[in-house]
Amino acid sequence: MRARNWNAKKTFVNGILFDSKFEADYYMRLLADPDVEKVEVQPVFDVIPAYTVMYYRCNGSGKQPSLKTEKLINYTLCSGKGEKTKTGAKYTAEFKVYYKDGRTEIVDVKGGPAPRDFTLRRKLLEKAIGQEGTVIEYNKDKWNRKR
Repeated sequence: MRARNWNAKKTFVNGILFDSKFEADYYMRLLADPDVEKVEVQPVFDVIPAYTVMYYRCNGSGKQPSLKTEKLINYTLCSGKGEKTKTGAKYTAEFKVYYKDGRTEIVDVKGGPAPRDFTLRRKLLEKAIGQEGTVIEYNKDKWNRKR
């Protein structure tokens, strides 16, 4: 589960725990829409696959000088080549909506201002899946759709 928003109140709807009341309300709107075939809640997307980097402590050898003897010893954080595999990054959207006409939509619901890093994370998602994401904002008793 992701970190809570500042003013968000976790809400249960149909046995599903949502991070905010806004997400739960929008989920109910989606279920009531006759054009919607299916709604997937909190789908996860790989936006950056795992990758390998040279580990600076190993200098490309997979060994590091011992602090006591200064002889080269195998370093547990290095593979034999002095490389380290880093985990990639995942993006969790609020909803993946499947429409009856065959199109799909990735939706993020925002009950307030988006975090500073949201634009970058959204661009990584769009590049990874080749599809534009949709942001739904709730502002002054009105749902606003942003693309």
